[in-house]
Amino acid sequence: MSEMESKLGGFIAEQSGEAAEVSDLSRIPGGFSYETWSLRARWADKSGKHDERLILRRAPLGGVLEPYDASREFRVLRSLEGSPVPAPRAYWCDGTGEVLGTSFYLMEFVEGEIPLPWDESLDAPTKAAIHDAFADTLADLHSVDWKKTKLDFLGVPTELDDPAALEIERCREVLDRIALRPYPLLKEVIAWLDERRPRSSNLCLIHDDYRMGNFIWRDGKIATLLDWERAFLGDPMADIAFTRLKALAGWCSIDGAIAERYTEKSGIVVDEERVAYYETMEMLKATLVGLTGLKAFTDGRSSDMRLIQIGRYAHQNIAGLAAAIGEAK
Repeated sequence: MSEMESKLGGFIAEQSGEAAEVSDLSRIPGGFSYETWSLRARWADKSGKHDERLILRRAPLGGVLEPYDASREFRVLRSLEGSPVPAPRAYWCDGTGEVLGTSFYLMEFVEGEIPLPWDESLDAPTKAAIHDAFADTLADLHSVDWKKTKLDFLGVPTELDDPAALEIERCREVLDRIALRPYPLLKEVIAWLDERRPRSSNLCLIHDDYRMGNFIWRDGKIATLLDWERAFLGDPMADIAFTRLKALAGWCSIDGAIAERYTEKSGIVVDEERVAYYETMEMLKATLVGLTGLKAFTDGRSSDMRLIQIGRYAHQNIAGLAAAIGEAK
């Protein structure tokens, strides 16, 4: 810990141009994608002296979102500064891995609670307030002008009204790279999705992990959205579909009256046919995430035993994908 604190202090000093100190470094448990650490940082810059609690997001040596590049998420957060979207302030990033062995960035610590779908302690008025804010915040996210905020580094579809094409190519690349054995059914699912690509007049910033557990609730509102590592430019119905995934949604999804609220605020009509399409695509992507983690474990890049379990879930998902495209189990 002391060595890691020393390296981080030196890194902050290089960024700020003044001496810096890091203490109280501790790993925050949970999460499959990035390591999350809490720390106390003291530094000085042109604006004065600072003494703040920060969050370190560090790429693991191997995991579910390979290949890792923390600078991508860092750039998304920087692009959102000044927008209506509640995102944590991002301070500094090392995309080279030279400081800590893998890429990382430092962001502000945001006080508040993280509501979870299985938390039975929330009363009905609080649930209603969370649900409304959940829809309103997604509407704000989908209203971000990705051109003005220079988010094109996330990848722009060749045809702006054909966003699914780019996601399908990404799925093909992941499957080719991580398959532990041939998965003909997954190739069939990708082909099925490719043949049915829906057109969309709205190309938006997509969070792609928009759910309870990924936002901080404070003073009756969503104080910040977390976990932007999967963000991309695509069809807003992809985020709507993600909120409806049964394993993650709980009681907080964008449908019914809440979908109408989202439309009223964003001006984007919820197209149920496109939502159904993206539910299948998100199931596929979840399966590929699980297989990526399992591949990292079997290759020895990670010793996280949880990757075996999510790999097992990924294989179980294949039957659901078969049903979704009308194939026999």
